Amino acid sequence: MSPSLTDLKAFLRVTHDDDDALLTRLMGSALREALAWMDDARLPAVPGPAVEVDLPEDVVQGAFLLVQADYDGDPAKREGYRKAACSLLRPYSKVL
Repeated sequence: MSPSLTDLKAFLRVTHDDDDALLTRLMGSALREALAWMDDARLPAVPGPAVEVDLPEDVVQGAFLLVQADYDGDPAKREGYRKAACSLLRPYSKVL
């Protein structure tokens, strides 16, 4: 699965276009963070801006949870989103 802004907005239940630039930046950052954390040679190199990558669906969902942690802006929920993301990413990580 190659993550897209449309997929991310559906995941977050965002129906407006006002935050598209922000969501695009957050998605790029989350993908870079997830891929760097996993450090797994089976996955593509850390992407740059607008680079399409083919990732397992659970890795994409993990990255989307990292976006949600920042986009929601609720400090009380942030750690929960990040823990859920790590749970999805952990099977792909060399560091357990």
